[in-house]
Amino acid sequence: MKKYGSVILASGLLAIALTACNGGQAIGNHADNHAADSSSVPASNGKDDTPHGGKKTIVFSTFWQDPKYEAAKKAYEAKHPDIEIKLESVYTSDATLESDMEKYISTMNAAMLAGKGPDLMETDMLPVVSYVKHGLLADLTPMIQEDKAFKKSDYFTNVLDNVRFGEAMYAMPLSFFLMGLAGDEATIAKTGVKFDDQSWTWNEFTTAAEKMIASGGLPSALSYEGPEYLLGEMVRDNYSLFVNPEKGEASFDSASFTGLMKQVKTMFDDELVSKDGRGMNAYFRSVQINSPKDYLESMQVYGLGTKLFDPGSGDHMKLYAKPHAQDIAAGGYFKTYRSVAVSARSKVKQEAWDFVKFMLQEDNQSSDATTGFPVNKSAYEKQLAELKKQGSFQSAEEGPLHGGMIRVDEAMLNRLDAYVNGAVHQVRDDDTDKLTDLIVKESKAFFAGQKSAEAVASLVQNKAMTYLNE
Repeated sequence: MKKYGSVILASGLLAIALTACNGGQAIGNHADNHAADSSSVPASNGKDDTPHGGKKTIVFSTFWQDPKYEAAKKAYEAKHPDIEIKLESVYTSDATLESDMEKYISTMNAAMLAGKGPDLMETDMLPVVSYVKHGLLADLTPMIQEDKAFKKSDYFTNVLDNVRFGEAMYAMPLSFFLMGLAGDEATIAKTGVKFDDQSWTWNEFTTAAEKMIASGGLPSALSYEGPEYLLGEMVRDNYSLFVNPEKGEASFDSASFTGLMKQVKTMFDDELVSKDGRGMNAYFRSVQINSPKDYLESMQVYGLGTKLFDPGSGDHMKLYAKPHAQDIAAGGYFKTYRSVAVSARSKVKQEAWDFVKFMLQEDNQSSDATTGFPVNKSAYEKQLAELKKQGSFQSAEEGPLHGGMIRVDEAMLNRLDAYVNGAVHQVRDDDTDKLTDLIVKESKAFFAGQKSAEAVASLVQNKAMTYLNE
């Protein structure tokens, strides 16, 4: 999925009317549902704020039109005849997609600043950190704590506990992806190198990589487009080491960052990492796993690529956890998908939260057609059980397997549990996009031998601080 840099909030932004899918209403024109000075989470007292006892309306804004939201809306309204969910999304096309995204973000920013934004919004492409700094999003934590019907143990707490800003949660993920490494288990076993990918650091990965290559097998341990891109990904993965977005502080002018730059350069200079982006000549390659079904299909696809380099390999592709930085806790990486937030100025916060909670229920999350691992544990278990019952499924017609059948390997699915439950480090896309682009651009001079690590770090620090405090 292509990523686009977030647009930072600015008081001078002008609203750009985008036609919504609900009969042409423009995004950001919802003043009837909002109180200008309301920013606290009200107690759930059952008071009807709607004039004359009519229906309460929850305006839910997303960029993409999603059948899942439409189905949830219909099911919720059937159970709550006093509530109307007004879905808003954007008409777009391939030709206008990028400009439509930019317009949507600008419009949302202006509307939120003016106190006229939607009650509920999908935040995947919105600058959440900036919204939080400006007090535009409601903290969901009090709602969760006061809601006796919401049992946190029903959900993947390793995900929910790690999408917080301090003790506050401003966006609830409906699903998530796993970020890891794919490798041929049998080929790796031939090297005789032992490692624990559930807890390894980049230093331990480097040690293991040296031994693997020395064994006379594949020529490199990891493939990547270039050192600047690996550096950008490592910073994104370990964002909290270098950036405190709530305080608008960065620490790229530090020994940690210059040391990371030098470590990456050494890994490429020593050919532990190759620039073959296809990864056919390396033990590992980066991978994003989108669901249990995608896990089985992806491992088979990567196995085909490995076979092209070594015909005797590729039959035992396995998911491995990504190495983590020395200074953070062990655990895997995840990226949230379809996160939703409640406006701090909404007059229907409690009702909006109830709809979010409804979308998290097992019945609404268990379809294997839904992209992402469901946050609901029972929904995830139901997906696994259904896959095992099927025994096989057809791959994507347009994919590398051309619609071929994929056998469901129960042992592989059982191993997946450790990675789903062990992912504790969030890979963020909001503020990290622009900073990652900055690091990729500026670090090229260091990797080309044109600037010192310290000079590049100082330049990145100055530009990062300017960006964070816009």
